[in-house]
Amino acid sequence: MQFVAVSCAAGILAAGMAIPFVGFGAASAEAGVDIFNSLPAELDERPLAEQSRMLAADGSEIATFYWQNRQEVGFDDISQEMKDATVAVEDYRFYQHDGVDMQGIARAAVSNMVSDSTQGGSTLTQQYVKNVLAQNAYAEGDEQGYAEAIQSTGGEGYARKAREVKLAVALENQYDKDEILHRYLNINNYSGSPNVYGVEAAAQRYWGVPASELNIQQSATLAGIVQNPWAFNPERHPERTLERRNTVLALMHQHGFIDDAQYEKARKTGLDLDIHETGNGCAAAGNKAYFCDYVQRIIENDDSFGKTKDERQQLLRRGGLTIKTSLDPDIQDISDKAVKDRVPVDDASHAGHTSVTVEPGTGRVIAMAQNRDYSAGEAEDSSQTQINYNVGRSLNGANGFQVGSTWKPFVLAQWLKEGHGLNETVDANRRSYSPDSWTYEGCPSMGGEWNPRNAEDTKVSSSMSALDATRTSANTGYAAMGNQLNMCGIMDNAQSLGVKYGSGTPLDAARDDGYIPALGPASILGTVQVAPIDMAAAYATFAADGEYCRPTPIDSVATKDGKKVDVPSAGCRQALDKKTAQGVAYVMSQTFNGGTTKDLKIGAPAAAKTGTTNFEVGSTSLGGYTRSLSTFVWTGDPKRNRDWRKDGAGAVDGKIFGATISGKTWQSIMGKAVRHTEGNTGFPNPGT
Repeated sequence: MQFVAVSCAAGILAAGMAIPFVGFGAASAEAGVDIFNSLPAELDERPLAEQSRMLAADGSEIATFYWQNRQEVGFDDISQEMKDATVAVEDYRFYQHDGVDMQGIARAAVSNMVSDSTQGGSTLTQQYVKNVLAQNAYAEGDEQGYAEAIQSTGGEGYARKAREVKLAVALENQYDKDEILHRYLNINNYSGSPNVYGVEAAAQRYWGVPASELNIQQSATLAGIVQNPWAFNPERHPERTLERRNTVLALMHQHGFIDDAQYEKARKTGLDLDIHETGNGCAAAGNKAYFCDYVQRIIENDDSFGKTKDERQQLLRRGGLTIKTSLDPDIQDISDKAVKDRVPVDDASHAGHTSVTVEPGTGRVIAMAQNRDYSAGEAEDSSQTQINYNVGRSLNGANGFQVGSTWKPFVLAQWLKEGHGLNETVDANRRSYSPDSWTYEGCPSMGGEWNPRNAEDTKVSSSMSALDATRTSANTGYAAMGNQLNMCGIMDNAQSLGVKYGSGTPLDAARDDGYIPALGPASILGTVQVAPIDMAAAYATFAADGEYCRPTPIDSVATKDGKKVDVPSAGCRQALDKKTAQGVAYVMSQTFNGGTTKDLKIGAPAAAKTGTTNFEVGSTSLGGYTRSLSTFVWTGDPKRNRDWRKDGAGAVDGKIFGATISGKTWQSIMGKAVRHTEGNTGFPNPGT
């Protein structure tokens, strides 16, 4: 019986001996049976490509990623009207046949003989098989396999039909009718372009409703699209689609799925489209786009999500993942507004201005903002970029930026580790240091002649305490402190707190000329180029009593069936002695007491440090934290060294220090953000 069905399906009734392996003779029939038996009997049903969703910490959606925009839904989550419309137009005898409809084949054959049009006899089950075969080939980039799967004419078409029939019969033995219809409704293409697949995504796209709420006319519209998604796309060809919809309504009426009143009412309506865009990728993430890009790059680069980059990208775009991130939408909104209010996207200075916030003790990235419009493609002007200035180059960032005096806490940590006290004094008067005056124990010597200077309003003395040198950010005071310390230890402190060059290389890595910037005397004043997010995480270590956690923006990832996927760990560890970390935090809290951050209080106990590179470079920053949040803000020209005194404009013009712009933005962010947190108890003197 299967062979008879295959023969009919292959066009025997319509065209006589249409394929060479089927004939009237016994030998030909036997050969046909052999060929039929050699066809595959089991359908390779692979998981359907589904959109992945990236969510903020509160469950709100940040972005979707998809190769095919699809959301699989259960059979009970699809309206009965949609099921009826599909059966009416595609295979009204679906619940009567066993996968191959002999009446349908005969009807198609007669129609093909008496008219110029070609009518198919495929059942809904066969169409599902065809879809699966085409999807498998398409997913693998198998153009030949895809062409074979959809071939409808000639010998190859008959061979494809024979394969479909055998697989359809096997499928009917495997699933009940409702399950086949369910799978069919989830696999269909309902648009041609954009890529809207499955009934749920289509319902959301065209009317903003779930598939469970599709009414008669909406269901008829979708069911009609399937025959030719390009030709019957309602957005591009509404008149043609409306005509096709009414054909489906007529079939629903003819086959008893709707009564006279329902038919008359439905056919008088328009398409009544209410298009809902489903963004694909981070470009649609609004003010969360750079954070979104950061998460995407981690997924694409981390072995937790696959062995190769291609495999990881496919998982993101086809795997139906639910990615729960650490982003706090309220603090993100606060950060984005503060950054763009201070230095607007279209500011005449073209300066970059960023902020990133990390949670001490967990490494969770709470917010990430940048005064640029995210551009997934080529930027049209300086207001757009895809580059994320907050992160390093390996994560689609820059090469980092000179951090200025925000490096000094690493020096202070070494000062305390080597047994010096907060009130111990140094000669902070300006002087030159000879190359052989520097100490390098355990690393290569990078000592050189150095004659640092202070900002013009910094007051120093021959007996300045480490506390006062920090409070006023006295460069000459810190030069004197660093000259008494092991420079290798200062670098090691920074490395233990996760600091690396923005390029991604370790701080102890030498350049091509053999020089190690993190060991040079000038590094004491922050000439090292670091990504802002690494500085935020390092400062969070001081807030967490010496516990360092690698910044991580992903709380959890689950597959579409709810299975948990391992995510990169924050790897929290005790990186600094607790008392040392507390000592640094206490000193940094004193910058608000007559120091460089005296005008930047936020209404909660905090600790902070300003950073200003030399005027010729012109990058400024401020890193500061409470017990609950660590935020690092950067301002500068991301493309070149720039003296804002001579080449400033707009919001960034003239003498710019760490507290001038970066500091005020930090204050705007933290002053509001701390209201969303608890446990900000402050940083008392540990007695060092």
